[in-house]
Amino acid sequence: MKEFWKLHPAIRIRLLMNFLGTLCFSTVGGSMTIYYNKYMGAGVTGLLLIISSIVVFLVGLYAGHLTDMKGRRPVMLFATALTAVGAALATFSNSSFYFNPWLTFLGFLIENFGFGFFNTASQAMIVDLTTSENRRTVYSIQYWVINFAIMIGSGLSAWFFRDYLVWLLLAITVEEILSFIVIFFWIEESFDSQQQSKTKTPNIIQAYFFVAKDHIFMYYLFASVFISMIFNQVDYYLPVHLSDSFLSTRIFGVEIYGQRMLTMFLLINTLIIILFMGRINHLTRNWSRRTGIGLGILIQGLGFIIAFLGDNLIWEVVAAVVVTLGEMILIPFSQSLRADLMEGEHVGTYTGAFSVTQPVAAVLSGLLVSLSAIYGNIGMSLFMIVITLLGILPALRAIRMHEAL
Repeated sequence: MKEFWKLHPAIRIRLLMNFLGTLCFSTVGGSMTIYYNKYMGAGVTGLLLIISSIVVFLVGLYAGHLTDMKGRRPVMLFATALTAVGAALATFSNSSFYFNPWLTFLGFLIENFGFGFFNTASQAMIVDLTTSENRRTVYSIQYWVINFAIMIGSGLSAWFFRDYLVWLLLAITVEEILSFIVIFFWIEESFDSQQQSKTKTPNIIQAYFFVAKDHIFMYYLFASVFISMIFNQVDYYLPVHLSDSFLSTRIFGVEIYGQRMLTMFLLINTLIIILFMGRINHLTRNWSRRTGIGLGILIQGLGFIIAFLGDNLIWEVVAAVVVTLGEMILIPFSQSLRADLMEGEHVGTYTGAFSVTQPVAAVLSGLLVSLSAIYGNIGMSLFMIVITLLGILPALRAIRMHEAL
C-alpha cells in the first residue's frame, strides 16, 4: 500500500479506474460468445469474433501513431466517449422495449474500437509517468488489480448475465461516462508537446519504419509473439486437451470433468495471483531481468507442458500452480522491459507496434489447435518446448543488447 501512494497521482487514478472498468466489462465480456451463438449461430459468431479482432488490431496501430501526434489525454477522452456510446447502444439493444442482437454486436464493436484507442494511449501514459525503478511496482499492482477485478466480475456474470444483462450493460455505460469525467477533470497530459513537435514523424508509415529499425525492440517484439502464445494456451489448446483427455473424478460427491477442470485451473490461477503477487514481486525485486524473464517464461512453458501431458486432477492442479508461478515472475519484468525499450518521443508508436503481438499469437495458437488432431498431446508438448525457447532466446538477446548500450 505504501508503494501505491508513492506513485504519480495520475497513475493511482488510472489503477483505480482500471479496476472499475475491468470489473464492469468482465461481467459480460467472457459470456458474449454464448450470447452471439444463441441468437446468431456458431458460424456467424466465429465471423463476428474475427471481425472484432481485426478491428482491435488495426485500431492499435493507428492509435499508437495518433498518441504521438495529438497526445495521450485527447486520445483517451475520444476513446472513453466512443466506448460510452458503444455501451449505451448495446444497453438500448437489450432493453425491455427493444431487442436486436445485431445492434448489440455493433455496440460492442464500437466499444472495442474505443478500447483499442484507450489502451494504447493509457499504456503510453504509464511509460511517460514512470521510471525504470518503479515500473515493476506499477505493472505488478496493475496485474493484481486486473485479476482481482476479473475474479469478482466473472462471479457476478455467472449469477446475473442470463437474466440481468441489460443492467450489466448499463453499469458499463455509467462506468465509461465516469471514466470520461475523471480524465477530463483530473488527468493531465503526460507528454512534452514542444519536444514532440520537433521530433514527431509526419505519417504513420514512416513512424512504423522508424520502429522497425530499432533492432533491440524488434527482437523483443518477436519474442513477445511466442510469450503471448504461451499465455494463450488457457483459451486455445488447454480446453481441447481437458475436454478430450481429462479423466473425470469426484470431490466430495461433485463430478470434476474437463470443463469444470478448466474452471478450476483458472480459479487456482486467479487466487494465487491475488494472494501471492505482492510476495513474489518482493522476493524477485533484486533479480536481474535475464533471470526474471528467462525463468518466468521457462516455468510458465513447463507448466503447460505438464498440463498437456497430464490427464488427472493432481497433475492439472500442479500444472496450474506452476503456470501461475511463472506468470507472476514474468509479468513485472517483461512489461517493465517493454516500457524501457520504447524511445520517449515515439512511445505511442512503439505501443501500437506491440499491439500486433496478440493477434499474431492468436492466429498461430488457433492454427496449432486446428492441427492438433494430427500430433495430439505429446506433439503439442513438443511444440510448447519450441515456443518457450522462441520466447526466451530473442528476449535474452534483446536484454543483452539493451544493457550493452
